Amino acid sequence: MKTFLQALTLGILASLATLITFSGNLPTWVLFLGWTSFFLFGKSIKSSFFIYIQQLLGIFLAIFIIAFGNLLIEKLSSVWFHISVLIVLTAMFYLSKLKTLNILPAYFLGMIIWFGLNTAPAFVEITKTGIALFAGFVFGWINNTVNKKFTHGS
Repeated sequence: MKTFLQALTLGILASLATLITFSGNLPTWVLFLGWTSFFLFGKSIKSSFFIYIQQLLGIFLAIFIIAFGNLLIEKLSSVWFHISVLIVLTAMFYLSKLKTLNILPAYFLGMIIWFGLNTAPAFVEITKTGIALFAGFVFGWINNTVNKKFTHGS
């Protein structure tokens, strides 16, 4: 019965998540990436906060890579776009050496999100992406909290 309740909870939460993202015109897959990140990176509010910040930084790094790369292409040639990647990812490596913002895959996930969206870096798009990602962490936390109730019986 416990397993059935966990499965049902997951199904209900996932359907609610898609309802919210569809209604708000948010990228559903970004929400699910946030949800997955909650479980991959510690299952706590504190760890989720730092992972979320790093993923947002990854999004901004991706935007910068594109803008800087396009500028280099315009001024020099298309091969120079890759110099943009070299410079930004070298800097990102050093960011991951900080005491708290030190999970390199979180930065990459943020970049994957932005590159995957393939959209212009407008405030609305960045905000919708940040909201969808945050909602994913919230759904992960709710899912984990409810599952704890089922497994511990409290």
